[in-house]
Amino acid sequence: MAAKKLKKAALPPEAALPEPAQGKDKKKPKHKGTAQAAVAAQAAPEAAAAPPKLAAMTVVPLVEDLMAPEFFASDVQSVSLIQGMISITFVSARYDYSETPSALKKVVVSRVVMPAAGAQSMAVRLFAFLNKNGLGPAPKDPKQIQ
Repeated sequence: MAAKKLKKAALPPEAALPEPAQGKDKKKPKHKGTAQAAVAAQAAPEAAAAPPKLAAMTVVPLVEDLMAPEFFASDVQSVSLIQGMISITFVSARYDYSETPSALKKVVVSRVVMPAAGAQSMAVRLFAFLNKNGLGPAPKDPKQIQ
């Protein structure tokens, strides 16, 4: 299959790179070639500007996979943070027919593990979607959920 040539994605206006500082404004350290000069260069914010965060400005194209697996979950059992990764365990209520009488049990159906930044993005987008569709925050009393 021939590879498609991707067009460069335009960055949103708010993600524009800052203009580089002009050389005339830069302050020179008083002590050249010494450890004090290195410390003075670190202390002067205009002399050592931090590079822009490129990861936040990069637009990554979406590739749709119509064969991606789907699963149904009736609830979230747990959310945990381990070494910067968020793990969400999904469960579904199912009857266990190996017992007599059959018993309703929560069964783990899937786990999603993602970086904290991705989980934060998911939470913001999920709350925005729920609010937009009139499903704001869940009531404090579980009996009110229908």
